Amino acid sequence: MVNGQERLAQQSRDWLVTALFDLLGEQPYETITVKQIAEKAQLSRRTFYRAFRDKDDLLDYYDREVGQRYLTALQQITPQKMVFKEVLTYFFTFWWEERQQIRLLIKQGLFSRMLAKITPMASEIYRVFPAPWHIAGSPTETDYIMSFAAGGFWNVLNQWLVHEHPESPAEMATLLMAGLKQLGESGDSGH
Repeated sequence: MVNGQERLAQQSRDWLVTALFDLLGEQPYETITVKQIAEKAQLSRRTFYRAFRDKDDLLDYYDREVGQRYLTALQQITPQKMVFKEVLTYFFTFWWEERQQIRLLIKQGLFSRMLAKITPMASEIYRVFPAPWHIAGSPTETDYIMSFAAGGFWNVLNQWLVHEHPESPAEMATLLMAGLKQLGESGDSGH
């Protein structure tokens, strides 16, 4: 059970993240100061420094937190929903909810930084979310193929969410399934 003090600390961290993203919509990341973030969040700099070392630590916190939420959310998918297209739809739906933040990270050149924080979770995702289409192989093979897949998915997110009016999550799942099917068919025919 979370006590009142931890709940207040979590609320402060949430406000600081919101303030950072508000500022990212107004100015370059490099020019944002801790003072600006604290003021935007209506908190003291002392409160900021109780939670984070600097603005990079705050951004890292967001990256880890959203990655952990995604991992937790994946664990909630029932085995009956482990059809690849359903999982793709779920993937796009989850990141659709984060699209404003992701779009700001892309525009500010910070998305690859997020990718670097979350990609190592690919192996963890495989361990907690084994699915029928995942490869069977050695831990090394699994790590490489999961890193390959994660990189592909992040590149799709980067391409998708930068658009002013991106396709819906369901449309993205359908597009990706069609593209993967074509790749599979061209590989089977030797082209």
